[in-house]
Amino acid sequence: MLWLLLTLAIAPGAFWMWYFRRRDHLRPEPRHLVGRVFAYGAVAALGAGAIEAGIFSAADLEVSEPFVPASLIAAGIVGVVEEAVKFTALFLAIYRHVQFDEVIDGILYGVAVSLGFATVENVAYVLQGGTQVGILRASLSVPGHAFFGAVMGFYVGVAKFSPRPAGWLAAAVLLAAASHAGAVVALFESV
Repeated sequence: MLWLLLTLAIAPGAFWMWYFRRRDHLRPEPRHLVGRVFAYGAVAALGAGAIEAGIFSAADLEVSEPFVPASLIAAGIVGVVEEAVKFTALFLAIYRHVQFDEVIDGILYGVAVSLGFATVENVAYVLQGGTQVGILRASLSVPGHAFFGAVMGFYVGVAKFSPRPAGWLAAAVLLAAASHAGAVVALFESV
């Protein structure tokens, strides 16, 4: 049963990484660099989990509270923390690398960091919640993280080739965090 749960947790991230890599066919990024960015995203998930646990504990918040204000606060915390940590991992892993030579590369690398993150997060949630959680996360959370990463990556790509990158880098984090928070709020409201 453990191997089935692990497969269910890892397969969505692997599938979406394969899918996005296949779309990068004109000037493909080196596999080892995409793998490195994916690994940075995986490590980032551990850091984000620790930061979120600390914030939720210090604020005495529970994500499962039925009140909308608590869910909005949780959405903001989760969106900001996770996207800021993924952004940091993306920036450290690839931003200054010579192979990051087109704006469009930012999208692939943003997706890679997010899918590494989502895969580790998925393993934790699926091992705890089982098959139903795995199916739900495969259809919502993993593609959601890929989307947030694509948004972030696009703006990181624009920043890399801009004479004034600071605003674009801020947009990368803020737009990804806002999208993530909005998705979490929508999930809370549907439950």
